[in-house]
Parts: sequence; C-alpha cells; structure tokens
Amino acid sequence: MTDFEQKIAYLKSQVSDYLRTIVAKEHPVSLYEPIKYTIDGGGKRLRPILLILAAEALGASLQQSLPAAAAVELLHNFTLVHDDIMDQDDTRRGRPTVHSRWDTDVALLAGDGLVALAYQSLLATPGDRIVQIAKIFTAGLIDLCEGQALDREFETRNDVSLDDYLDMISKKTASLLSMCACIGGHIAGGDDSQIEALQVYGKSLGMAFQIQDDLLDIVSDQKTLGKDFGSDVRQKKKTFLWVHARNHAEPSQVEALTHYFNLPHIETEHIYKVRDIFMKAGTLNRARDFVHRYIDSAEQSLKPLEAGGVKTEDLKQLLHLIAKREA
Repeated sequence: MTDFEQKIAYLKSQVSDYLRTIVAKEHPVSLYEPIKYTIDGGGKRLRPILLILAAEALGASLQQSLPAAAAVELLHNFTLVHDDIMDQDDTRRGRPTVHSRWDTDVALLAGDGLVALAYQSLLATPGDRIVQIAKIFTAGLIDLCEGQALDREFETRNDVSLDDYLDMISKKTASLLSMCACIGGHIAGGDDSQIEALQVYGKSLGMAFQIQDDLLDIVSDQKTLGKDFGSDVRQKKKTFLWVHARNHAEPSQVEALTHYFNLPHIETEHIYKVRDIFMKAGTLNRARDFVHRYIDSAEQSLKPLEAGGVKTEDLKQLLHLIAKREA
C-alpha cells in the first residue's frame, strides 16, 4: 500500500468514526437501525475524501472539514437507498439493500432521515461561509434529483443522444463531486479563482467516475462489484454504453440490442449477449477513452492552483486511484 493509499484509508476511518457519532440514537429502531446499517456498509467514501483533500490543499484542517465531509456522505447514502428502491436492486456493497432487508416503507424513511442528518452535520461546519456552503449543498441536491429524474425518463426513450446522456450524468453524479470540491474550498477560505478550479476538477472527476461506473457494471463480476451484475442493463438504463452502441454498432447489432432492451425481463444470459455487442461495436474501449479524457481534464484544471503555489499532489493521486479502480 502506497503512502497515499494509507492516507485515504486513514481518512475513511475518520469519516466513518465521525458518522457513527452523528447516528448515536437507538430509537425509534425502525428509523435508526437501517440508517446505521447503511453507513456501516462501507463504500469508497470518495465524496467526503474529495472534500477533505480540496480543503486541505488550501490549508484547512481535517477537523474543520469533518462535519461537511460527513454531510456529503450521508447525502450520498440517501441517494443509494432511494436509487435501490427505484432500480429494484437487491444488493449493495455486497449486502442486501435496505428495502430488501426491511421493506420499501422503512427504506424511504431511512433515506429521509439521512437527508435530515446530512443538513444537521453540514450546519456544524465552522467558519463564516456557512450560508454559501449551504447554498452549494442544496443546489447539488436539486441537481442530483433532476439527474435521477432524467435517468428514469431515459428508460422509456430510444432517442437518447450522447449530449442528453452527458447532461444527465453532469447532474446526477458530477454535480455532487463538484459540490464536494467547492465546499472544501470554501471551508479553507479559498478565493473565487481557486473555487472555480476546484469546481471544474470535481465535475470532470464526476464525469469520469460515472462513465467508469457504466463500464464496470458490465465488465466486473458481482463479487468485485458489490452489487447486481448488469444492473444497468436489467433496468434498461440508457448508459454511455447503450448510447454509443446505438450510434456506432452494425445495424444487425443495433437490432439485437433493441430486442434485448424490449424484453419484459432481461436475464443474465441476455446481459452477456449485450456485453458482446458492446465489445464488438468498440463501445467498451470508447468508454475507457472518455474516462481518461475526463481524468486528464480534471488534472489540467489543477494548473491554475499550482501556479498560485497550491500543492495539488493528493488531488492528482486521487485521480489516478479512481482511474484504476475495479469496483
């Protein structure tokens, strides 16, 4: 394990410990048990770590960042709980999803509780920029909901373009990572140009992360992935892979892809056939190209910070860590 990986592991443990202090209540059991189950489920903690590293780059301490870092992780977990309900996924991070272990009503309430706890933690952020931070946090949440709505609408459309897809993930995924980087910059008292650079960095990282997620959904096995293999195909989601294949595959392949996505129930054998179409159409390699393109864009966005004397090595290493992830 490299020094940076050790640092990430340490930050993950600090965020996890802080999260447990936020969710200290035991009753009502039907609310707090599934909330604790959710936050104890592990995960990459990418969003809080990004916030902490952005704040640290501009001189803020870990203790200054922890309340907001916990807030963005709680918000992220809210989206996972509700997404799993909407997508009818049975596993998340290698465990039953909340609605599978309990029921839909309990999962909805747990998600609501996670949002409330997120705001409670966010408002404990020290400093004189809490109003700006709260506005950024709220705008990110609205973008996220809009992105999720677009994602659902795309499931019944066959005319989703690449621009449509990129707009959707810029809201659903990239806006949250951009929000994290911006909040970190505000916690550290960054100026407008520094905040802008961090915003571009976070958005580019988010775009790369989502396209990579689309890719891993169908190239990683379920044990590595920690969630249902081929979940996007089962839910007939219009991911980067679907959009690219619809526009670049041979007519016979497009016809086959349309056939599978029109089936009432998509089985595992169909997912393997869809993956074969993606492979033959060059879609998997094209997705990898886009991931690297956005990673490069994120790295380039750090140059104005470096020109001002800001040390960005950890932010760069985070990019490289994301680029080589397998789940």
